[in-house]
Amino acid sequence: MKNIMPFFAAAIILTGAACNTYTASTDPATYATGYGFPGENDKVGTGNTGSMGVAEVNNNATFDNPATGAKSDSMTANQNLDHLFMMNAASSGMMEVAAGKLAVTKGKNAGVKKYGQMMVTDHTKSNTELQALAKAKGVTLPTTLMPVHQQHLDMLSKLADLEFDKTYMQHMVEAHEMDIKLFDQEAKTGKDAEIKAFAAKNLPILQAHRKAAQPIFEEVGRDRPQAISR
Repeated sequence: MKNIMPFFAAAIILTGAACNTYTASTDPATYATGYGFPGENDKVGTGNTGSMGVAEVNNNATFDNPATGAKSDSMTANQNLDHLFMMNAASSGMMEVAAGKLAVTKGKNAGVKKYGQMMVTDHTKSNTELQALAKAKGVTLPTTLMPVHQQHLDMLSKLADLEFDKTYMQHMVEAHEMDIKLFDQEAKTGKDAEIKAFAAKNLPILQAHRKAAQPIFEEVGRDRPQAISR
């Protein structure tokens, strides 16, 4: 891909309808960023397999419950899905905070800087809430970013000036679309009442982030050259 590397993709995206607010002229999908969705051989945009193994092996995450001694193979499928949601949300949240800090320091556009600070503030709060919830559930969350998140953060750290602003805001539009899907699905179909409540509480915040990202993306990305897909 010329000028643009593959962007964030969740390791597992639970199926569900997206809250699609793109316009035809600004939809980042036209930039061929390589997001992966269910049904595409369960792969994400970077070529990593979207599996429980990715969460556990690459992120020090586990479904083991230290309070009960239960292992992943003895937990119900519904519990696994709820806990897997937490793991994906944790890695995504850490990514948003780290990328937001980069936007504050590297961004040139005032709107990009302000947006980055909002990401740091809001996602730090939700990350703290998620960590407390996970502790209560006996779920060990990732302590490092999933590979797809780390790859994107590494890529952003190498960019500067207008190219950083454009790429960061494109990511903000796309990443929040993905997070909205993830949280909406959990809020609707999750089996654990407290995890569902966490998703439902934070869904409007993610939708507000998505809405706020659009005009900034259009401002800094209007003159972006068309990317060449892989």
